[in-house]
Amino acid sequence: MNNGAFTPFGATVLVGLTEVQVGSGPRATGPTAYRIRNVSASAQYISWAPAAPLGGAAPSITVTAPTAGVPSNSTLGFLPNSVEVVGGLPANAFFKADAAGAFEVTPGEGL
Repeated sequence: MNNGAFTPFGATVLVGLTEVQVGSGPRATGPTAYRIRNVSASAQYISWAPAAPLGGAAPSITVTAPTAGVPSNSTLGFLPNSVEVVGGLPANAFFKADAAGAFEVTPGEGL
């Protein structure tokens, strides 16, 4: 993993209410991190799933905020208008948000 500045590996993708894959473009390796920007003026949740096998269909992702005693797997909450770089997610993952057009996700490497 690159501990330097974030370096994009592919195009920024708008993520909303439909599963969308965020791929690394023409690079030979998958991203080790994603820059995720909540473009909404309210707190939002985003969930992810690993890439499907080559030629496979998009996975079904359910975005659910955690509640007391009920965790929400593969889900992160973001403050309004915030930006974070998140590492350790699957390469070329699929993402889905809890609101239409809520996030911009960029694959890459670094902090």
